Amino acid sequence: MNVAKQVLATLALVSCSTLVAAHYSADVHTVLGRLGVPPTLLQPIARSDDQTAEANGARDPRGQGGRPAAIVDTAAVSTETISDTAQAIGSAEAVRSVSVVPFESGVLTRVAVTSGDMVAAGDLLAQLDAETEEIARDRAAVALRLAEAEYARYESLVRSNVASQTELDTLRAERDDAELALREADVALQRRSIFSPIGGVVGIVPVEMGDYVSTSTEIATVDDRSQVVVDFWLPERFVSLLTLGQRVTATPLAVSGTQFDGQISAIGSRVQVDSRTIQVRALIDNPEDLIRPGMSFSVTMNFDGETYPAVDPLAVNWDADGSYIWVVDDGVATRTSVEIIQRNVDHILIASDIGTGAQVVTEGGLNVRNGAPVVVQGDAVQGDTAPPREDSADLPAPSVPETEG
Repeated sequence: MNVAKQVLATLALVSCSTLVAAHYSADVHTVLGRLGVPPTLLQPIARSDDQTAEANGARDPRGQGGRPAAIVDTAAVSTETISDTAQAIGSAEAVRSVSVVPFESGVLTRVAVTSGDMVAAGDLLAQLDAETEEIARDRAAVALRLAEAEYARYESLVRSNVASQTELDTLRAERDDAELALREADVALQRRSIFSPIGGVVGIVPVEMGDYVSTSTEIATVDDRSQVVVDFWLPERFVSLLTLGQRVTATPLAVSGTQFDGQISAIGSRVQVDSRTIQVRALIDNPEDLIRPGMSFSVTMNFDGETYPAVDPLAVNWDADGSYIWVVDDGVATRTSVEIIQRNVDHILIASDIGTGAQVVTEGGLNVRNGAPVVVQGDAVQGDTAPPREDSADLPAPSVPETEG
């Protein structure tokens, strides 16, 4: 019983091997005929071989040496400019910022602003006690009136030749001195009032009415936040690429997803020896007042460089010799070694003599051989309309030599 099973298994294995050989070998008919296989059993195999050859011929009529041409997808080579991106961390400052202190010491009799107020240049911020300065100003005004009256009286006497010109000149000097004394008194009185030197937003006011302040006491800070400047540092290799007015993109680290556009307003005059970096200042508009002085930013700058051929990322292959691409010209694939310059999202920039518009293989490259013909996917579909062949069943069976026995 076991012997019968082994015989049946052997026959089944031989049959399967015969079918596989028939599928892949073009000479199987002759071999099987010499072994005594009837011609009628070889007709299905012949039909299968003819259909396979017909399919291969329709798919690639230019196959060489019996090997079918590879079917591939291609894409055209374009050109792109290499981009070099510089990133740095910078801090923002108001385009103008002032810490206001009084010119004179004294007691505050009035604080005219609170934190967050918008002020214009010349607006009153605070007032110091000024009784002494007011009295001095009034006294100077009286002295000036007396000097002017005395000068006018002597001027009429000079015209009548009653007084001398020398006396008139002395009185003119006294009148001028009285005018200067009045101006001095006015200045002293004005300095008892503290005004904003710029327009902007008032910060936290650290003083109150009744406080004694000196010339070093901060009354308030005023920031002009209509624009902000961001200082950052870049490596020295970017020095030759920096120009005034160049565009920058600043992203606040505290506010993700928000970007501000600006431009370079100043470039440092020297490279720092210890860090090998150069200082750069960018000016950024702040129309909605979203940026505060002191905020940190991630600053990005893009620099355009040389132009290189750009290929689809799927077109680049690697082996032990390095990276290469398959260039298709007139239906023939040629291996071309390339040097990768930069990887972008959609393309890879390469260093090669390949021209713009050349077709490179993007899919099917594993079946491509150097110098071998290929068929582009679209061309293969259009060329798959081969004329109908006669059914192999209508062809005469191949002649099989008779065998003895």
